[in-house]
Amino acid sequence: MGKNRKFEKIFCILHLYMVRIPPYFGNQRILTLNFKDTLPIMRYISIFLIISLFYACNFNPPQRKADSSKMKFDVTIDTAKIAQIRLTNPVDYRRILDTIDPGDLSSLDAACTLFRNCVADTLTRDSMFVILNDFFNHLAGIYLENNEKISNQLLISPSVQTINAIHSSLETHGLLLCSSEGAFFIEPYTPFLLQNFGHELSPAYRDYLTIESEEQKERFVRDGKTVIPPDSLVARIVTWDHFITKYPRFISIRNAQDKDAQYLGAYLAGTEGSTVFDPETTVLNDSSRLSFESFIVKNPEIKSTQVVRDYLELLRTSDFRYTEKVDSFLLKKVFGAEFAEGQN
Repeated sequence: MGKNRKFEKIFCILHLYMVRIPPYFGNQRILTLNFKDTLPIMRYISIFLIISLFYACNFNPPQRKADSSKMKFDVTIDTAKIAQIRLTNPVDYRRILDTIDPGDLSSLDAACTLFRNCVADTLTRDSMFVILNDFFNHLAGIYLENNEKISNQLLISPSVQTINAIHSSLETHGLLLCSSEGAFFIEPYTPFLLQNFGHELSPAYRDYLTIESEEQKERFVRDGKTVIPPDSLVARIVTWDHFITKYPRFISIRNAQDKDAQYLGAYLAGTEGSTVFDPETTVLNDSSRLSFESFIVKNPEIKSTQVVRDYLELLRTSDFRYTEKVDSFLLKKVFGAEFAEGQN
């Protein structure tokens, strides 16, 4: 896991805890904090500042720059030329993609053509697909910023026709136009990737893309609130648990573990707008308690079950009220393993 990705994940987790703790951040109680109440807040702020300093001192974001002196190929967006290239390894594939301008949709078409024409075994194709997926994500992240015309069209109350037109144009290139809290963003369109490349990948990668394709149809959080029912959230946890157990050596296993932890954390702790603890009494709501107990009974074979069981035991010691131990538990049991691995 790269340092930038680890930092983003740590920030998201701290943000999740800081915005959802009801005793300290509820609108009616924020003005009545005593010194004891502020200690958890100070603790999170201190942790975040330390991490920020570490990040600033030790991390230099990677740049997508091609070293022309080491280039083995001289490739431009020339359809005929691209179609003639037969790659055999991920190193050359990355080198070529580094020479292509990622700010234009035609670069995605070129990247896809190069992948389709590669001559490699399944595992090598998996490695090359990771690079292709990274290329899609990179372009998705900068496309609106680099295309002023489209950005302006989406800036101020765009019409349904405008949105649909942009959506259709992007989708044909494997990108999906999304919105959250009134802002538009772009991400890779997973069904496109599955349909076009799934048959050339390993069974593990096909299963991974299949799961992601289904989840992309229904986001579990919108505007800070969990928008899928608890049973659906549980189903996602169970699905990723089974996937991780079935494919422990999957090339992108960290991504699968991240998704599992994200869903499990939201299930146990809630999200910004969907806390599992009552804002006034700080007591775990009855529906969540019953759901946790049901989870243990119905899913005895998966690893997350032990986490849920331990979580319930912890809550019983405080009569199911929120305490600081809840956050320590979640950081260690839900997110702790991947942090520990990242240090190795």
